[in-house]
Amino acid sequence: MKTIRYYAFVAAISIRQSIQSRLEYPFMLTGHVLANCIQWVVGFATIKFVVDQFGSIGGWGYESLAFLYGMSVLSHGLAVVLFIQTWGLGYWMIDGEFDRFLLRPMGLIFQFLFDDFNLIGFTDIIPGLMVFIYGCVKAGLPLTLTNILLILCTLAGGTLIRGAVWMFCGSMSFWTKSPADFTDMVGELFERVSMYPLTIYPEWAQVLFTFLLPLAWITFWPVKDMLGMDPDAFPVPLAVITLGVGLLLFAGSCAVFRAGIGKYESAGS
Repeated sequence: MKTIRYYAFVAAISIRQSIQSRLEYPFMLTGHVLANCIQWVVGFATIKFVVDQFGSIGGWGYESLAFLYGMSVLSHGLAVVLFIQTWGLGYWMIDGEFDRFLLRPMGLIFQFLFDDFNLIGFTDIIPGLMVFIYGCVKAGLPLTLTNILLILCTLAGGTLIRGAVWMFCGSMSFWTKSPADFTDMVGELFERVSMYPLTIYPEWAQVLFTFLLPLAWITFWPVKDMLGMDPDAFPVPLAVITLGVGLLLFAGSCAVFRAGIGKYESAGS
């Protein structure tokens, strides 16, 4: 218990310092709020335009798409807040920044995950929450205790899936000795798969994003289940499966991270 309290204290200090450093530049934070709000609102407006013109996207109407889109932006924002440091892991290795983790008497994964708390990520959560609430109202989803728990499971699982994939991509730098990874490409996949119905893709892609690279679990399957769009109800809520998938993937990415540490050779000459 003493160790847990110590780690919690260190995490709180690190989070506070990260927030203070971000608040040193209030105009930059304001700019991010405005830019991200415009980005996501315009993206959602584009979906509405397409639905108005063609009636539906992959068999999904405007109301269900609003709910899906809002859920996706929310999990994206949470993942950016918690896991943005995974994007620059390769640069940390090359610049020698990763060495300081090896000199501290604490777990490496803990240090890495709590080294940066990205306050700017909340600028994604704000428009996501707005669209999500709008989608809940339009889809007629009652905010019962059960639905709230399912939403929380979906957000937690989706955030972990995003973070796990980012950490896996960043960990590849342990072997490649290069800052280049697949983070940008994966980011595009996240948007294409989590913000739109999986049914717009061919069957082979649906299988790929459900079982091999399970990005469809971020939003599509749990949202479809919550909205009652699948007549063949699964015995377990799909939001719970999303949480399970997220936990398994994150545990796997942590294992890859630990294996990569054994390949780390520092930045010294």
